[in-house]
Amino acid sequence: MGSPLWLSRWERVGLVGLLLTVILFGLLVERRTAFLHQRMGDLEVFLRTGWAVRAGEDIYAVTDNHGFHYLYPPLFAILVAPLADPPPGVQAPWTVPFPVTAALWYGFNVLCLVVAVHWLAVTVEQLSPDPAVRSQPAGCRRWWALRVLPGLACLAPVGHTLMRGQVGLLLLLLLSGMVVSAVRGRRCQAGLWLAGAICLKVIPAFLLLFPLWRRDLRCLAGCAAGLVIGLALVPAAVFGPGRTVAYYREWADVMLLPGLADGQDQSRAKEVLEMTATDSQSLMVTFHNLRYPARQTRPAKADPDTRVAHWLVGAALTVLTLLAAGWRRRGDGVAAVLFFGMLVLLMLLLSPVCHLHYFCLSVPLLMGLLAAAWERGGGDHLGKGLAASLAAYGLANALPQLPGLQPLRDLGLATSAALVLWLTGGVVLWRRARLRGAQPLGHAPVSGAAA
Repeated sequence: MGSPLWLSRWERVGLVGLLLTVILFGLLVERRTAFLHQRMGDLEVFLRTGWAVRAGEDIYAVTDNHGFHYLYPPLFAILVAPLADPPPGVQAPWTVPFPVTAALWYGFNVLCLVVAVHWLAVTVEQLSPDPAVRSQPAGCRRWWALRVLPGLACLAPVGHTLMRGQVGLLLLLLLSGMVVSAVRGRRCQAGLWLAGAICLKVIPAFLLLFPLWRRDLRCLAGCAAGLVIGLALVPAAVFGPGRTVAYYREWADVMLLPGLADGQDQSRAKEVLEMTATDSQSLMVTFHNLRYPARQTRPAKADPDTRVAHWLVGAALTVLTLLAAGWRRRGDGVAAVLFFGMLVLLMLLLSPVCHLHYFCLSVPLLMGLLAAAWERGGGDHLGKGLAASLAAYGLANALPQLPGLQPLRDLGLATSAALVLWLTGGVVLWRRARLRGAQPLGHAPVSGAAA
């Protein structure tokens, strides 16, 4: 590869425009979240639960002004307690005004996205077998492309999670920290990052397949230690052991068991768990919608055979992902990012509920595909095939979120796009494993990269 190309004038203008868009969108989110007659988004749920922690109320019984409940393990409620939002009419000392918290939460989420993408980009750069890529200067065209294009391809889900005040970008940061630490040989640290993700939203427990398949016992040990701290020690220190156990029983009754099967407590079904409760893009909901295309007469619960099909297809996709990654441990950092990104997509599709904004977590797989494509082709220009793939994925995630396009949500357009992205990652990963054999892709100057 020759000397790196620098941004053109119009590309620099585009970056400035992107920054202005983030700021203007933040103003819109702030108005929608804090200054309408009714607050919009999910931030109020988290902050109301933080108030319950401070007030000694049941964190799984308290609701926001719309009647929605907190659905995560206790740790996140404890962490947001300093930003607690009391119910209307309740006086609480030492509380941050809700509009201030909304602005801080938006800025924090944008920072999570920027840091996560930068970590991933630095990792695939430093682990590249091409010395020109490893030594490329900051600010060149390829440098910016690695940090902008994956986010642009996920622009719709990123904007959606920011608008809703959700935790998707915080989860992206935790997962990115996990895979980056793993490929750099910081195995215990990788386990701690994964433990943080599991403590936040549980479904990342599926990603334990990553260290299990790589026989990474230090990562598993770090994760176990993090889970003991985040799921047991911290809640027990705040609530006491007895109440902590009671909270987990309550959470399992109202959320975990009904989500995995037909649990007896269906108090959260209308909020999130029923097939018709949300525009979920999980495989189970997509199968259910295809089986009952008429929304007006669609059953609220999935049939047993639909559930079986969901788990069978999910198991088959998981096995294929593991086979594509190969059993031998290699020093191919880009392949590790691809493997991890594929598992993340499967985690989303196999989750009982997969909202449209969850697909912001496809950034690691997109980053891996971008790095792999440039390794094959060389040069600084984005190939037409890759550009078309990124644009198609972004469009498939944006269209179902537009008003009047409900059928695209019901038919699982975003699900189909995720499966195509997963298949693309699998093909690239399989080829890398077969072409490179057991040899590392290069001698990147990164400590522990071959671990």
